[in-house]
Amino acid sequence: MLGKRMTIFVGESDQWHHRPLYMAILAELKRAGCAGATVTQGIAGFGAHSQIRTANILRLSIDLPVVITAVDFPDKIGRVLPSISPMLSAGLVIVDDVEIYFHSAAFKGGLPDLEVGDLMNSEPEAVTPDTSIAEVVERLIKRDYTALPVVDPDRRVIGMIGDSDLLSAGLTQLSLSVHKIIGPDLMRELLARLKTTGGTVEGVMSSPPVTVTRVTHLKEAAHLMHTHRLKRLPVVDEAGRLVGVLGRLDILQSVASGYAQRTTPHAISLPQEHRTVAEIMDRDVPAVPETAPLADVVGKLLASEVKRVVVLDSAGKLAGIITDTDIVARVDPEERPGVLTLLRSRWNATAHRQVQRAYGHRAADVMTSPAVTVRDTASVIDALTLTVERHVKRLPVIDAAGQIVGIVSRPALLAASVDVSGEPRP
Repeated sequence: MLGKRMTIFVGESDQWHHRPLYMAILAELKRAGCAGATVTQGIAGFGAHSQIRTANILRLSIDLPVVITAVDFPDKIGRVLPSISPMLSAGLVIVDDVEIYFHSAAFKGGLPDLEVGDLMNSEPEAVTPDTSIAEVVERLIKRDYTALPVVDPDRRVIGMIGDSDLLSAGLTQLSLSVHKIIGPDLMRELLARLKTTGGTVEGVMSSPPVTVTRVTHLKEAAHLMHTHRLKRLPVVDEAGRLVGVLGRLDILQSVASGYAQRTTPHAISLPQEHRTVAEIMDRDVPAVPETAPLADVVGKLLASEVKRVVVLDSAGKLAGIITDTDIVARVDPEERPGVLTLLRSRWNATAHRQVQRAYGHRAADVMTSPAVTVRDTASVIDALTLTVERHVKRLPVIDAAGQIVGIVSRPALLAASVDVSGEPRP
């Protein structure tokens, strides 16, 4: 496998923002997600200043040469070079082609041997207890996540506010993913109502929060997410102040990236490699034919724990998949109020008549096709990587004949990566 080697020559006394330059460069390489880097101190050398530096024991204050070496994929090195260059007032950077014969990320308990600080978003958004619910909804609608940390005046984390809290309190009746596509008029109506009756975060937030620190191991963070059924974890310092946020997708992406970068099989058998999708999938999958009326599809969807309905063709094979957002996005905008009423109230005659008149009157009209699928014999790591690369949260599982046999979710894939008792599975 071809890669790039970046070699940076600087002086030991060089500084960047009041810290050793070599440490600042190392931190930048880590922030950029490079696979690794090594700093080597030379015993003698000369450079731009044309003065030979040595490690003579009688001259302890000399400026020894320092070499920073990083090897990674060409695109990764290409992306990090522009952020390294402005840090150098002197020195030398060279990039050459290399052949990567062996590389394997370190794994512990099925997850990359990393700490939360290696993956977290270090510029987290937060709200306070007196933030209005209307503002929370308005902000989350614009984001790709559905929960925010709640902090006090000293930025200590005191709770979380998210989609599930809003639904439990009856402030919203549909998931935020649906609200993102309902249209500006219906969105304005929702925000106007929340500004009048929604109240503030303090009365709705979940507290006390589940938190981690920068040095929490990734495996422990994954267990906390699995145990508490969370998608995001606030990261706090020693005083409980918010310093970052770790998302479930961050962990999944790190697992997929770590496995993708290996050039030979790891010496230790890991959970993602020897477990198959068939072992962890949910076998109870609601299904409808392509000709099923939309109202029947909604009924199946609301009764389903997996929040998905698969659509089968005349041969009984998978034709597509339907979520609540598929339905709302693909019916005529004029008919959306009726669909939303049905989704909120599960069933009533008025909504039924409106849905029956909707443009997307059959399952085939609103399904996503072709659906991203995975074989029942696929390994957990293959399925996990597929969900990350294709940006899907649940995968229909098919057998060798193409028949639907189950569905597998991101939470199940993450849980399968490590044994919940804390030890890798045999």
